[in-house]
Amino acid sequence: MKITLPALVLALALAGCRSGHSSGRLPPPPDPMQELRGDPSVEGDLEMLHTRPSDSSRGRVLRFDLRNKSSSALRFAWSVEWHDRAGKLLPGSARAWTLTTLEAGATSAIEIPMPFPDVTRWRLRAVRPG
Repeated sequence: MKITLPALVLALALAGCRSGHSSGRLPPPPDPMQELRGDPSVEGDLEMLHTRPSDSSRGRVLRFDLRNKSSSALRFAWSVEWHDRAGKLLPGSARAWTLTTLEAGATSAIEIPMPFPDVTRWRLRAVRPG
């Protein structure tokens, strides 16, 4: 099979166009020993409401409502960092990203296990997928 130069250029151009788009995949798993890097433009559109630690049949959990404050749908991945009383990041705190879509003004109820008994602070981190 003979490939012509124009066909090769077209194939490379199409591949380049595809690679510039967000794939919608989750970011790689967070390094549990380092603070997460969030995306301020995504985090600025999100609001944690009615945040409350409580006990459940599975142990301590953090419950909150996550609201999209923006006027358009928001697709993002989020994780929670856990901190001790002094504000120090607890090693191994951020374990996974959760892919979520919230419509404009929508709220979603979240419940996440609290992985350490000495957790007193937490921080929601969010990024664009892919």
